[in-house]
Amino acid sequence: MTGFAKQAVDSELPSSAFTRNARASFMGSKIIQSIGVEAGRLDALHNAMWLRLVDENVNAAAPIGECDEIAADIVAAVRIAEQASASGGPTAAIAAVERESGRSINPEIAQNLSRLASSPIFWMAMDSAGEARTD
Repeated sequence: MTGFAKQAVDSELPSSAFTRNARASFMGSKIIQSIGVEAGRLDALHNAMWLRLVDENVNAAAPIGECDEIAADIVAAVRIAEQASASGGPTAAIAAVERESGRSINPEIAQNLSRLASSPIFWMAMDSAGEARTD
């Protein structure tokens, strides 16, 4: 392992960009599953989502095409949820997503993320210690 990934692992910082992107990717993948994206578009949507997760310059760019538009909506939602959960746990994440629904988050994406995030198993999957947070 080299480069950024090695730095992230070696430093063992829980809030590293690598960890944030991994958590955001997990959330995004679960949203993609929950909105029923057809199989033929899954790869394109995942690629567009990852590009927006790892390249800050792409996040500022206007979406190009339907898959990129959905990816931009998903990334906006998961960034808000991930940031809120880091400082206030699952309850804060759900509240932040619901507060931003219809503003900076697509309401359909917000609704699906709130539903998913209401399950302790969702948070357990993202916790490296394997313990569900309920705060």
